[in-house]
Amino acid sequence: MSRIKSGYNLRMSRKRIPPDDRRQTSKYFKPIPTPDKNKRIDDAFYHVGCQKTAKSLLGMTIARRLGGTTLRCKIVEVEVYTADDKSSHSYNLKQTKRNEAMFMKAGTLYVYMTYGMYYCMNISSAGKGDAVLLRAAEPLEGFEIMQENRAKSTSEKQKKNVTNGPSKLCQALAITKEQDKLDLSTSEEMWLEIGTAVNENEIITCKRIGLNEKRSGDWALKPLRFYIYGNPYVSFKDKLKENNRKI
Repeated sequence: MSRIKSGYNLRMSRKRIPPDDRRQTSKYFKPIPTPDKNKRIDDAFYHVGCQKTAKSLLGMTIARRLGGTTLRCKIVEVEVYTADDKSSHSYNLKQTKRNEAMFMKAGTLYVYMTYGMYYCMNISSAGKGDAVLLRAAEPLEGFEIMQENRAKSTSEKQKKNVTNGPSKLCQALAITKEQDKLDLSTSEEMWLEIGTAVNENEIITCKRIGLNEKRSGDWALKPLRFYIYGNPYVSFKDKLKENNRKI
């Protein structure tokens, strides 16, 4: 009788265990990683001027969840685009379906397509139509997956080429228009984490890349690109500015 009662109790105890709890205790179950609330950059970080946001982003970490894996990169190069900038998608506060994210809450991801085939990602800041373009980042975690996404070899040269450009970075992290309008302060799909603060003397300030002077005028020459001096993952280095930098 005691043996039967024991078996009965075991069956009943199994029935009482909620399905989710059984999954958590199973050796075959691998929980999906969630953002570390202590490391995630909070909402207030983005609610400042565009240039301050851009410089503050240097050294911070992009976290991108893909399935059960989280990829991480250190931001090393950014560009500023504001609504009074002739080269900006939001120039003169022009709002379209394409650039709607630039006018949303600060900390919103703005993803757009360029050349009809590549994506670039930006983060909105305080000020309507203002956003920071993420130009380059240094892989920290999940490099092999980034490399597969970019379909590159494992050579040292190719390692540096995986995330050293705005479209390369989007390819490496599998960023498409599907991620447009994500709120980085609340999203479980993509977020920013506190990284390593960068001192002002470590930042190179120079003109942006690929702007047409005929179209953008003086804005094409304005020093609105910022990158971490000496980082090998920067897309283009301004040697003149580096030689003249203050130590």
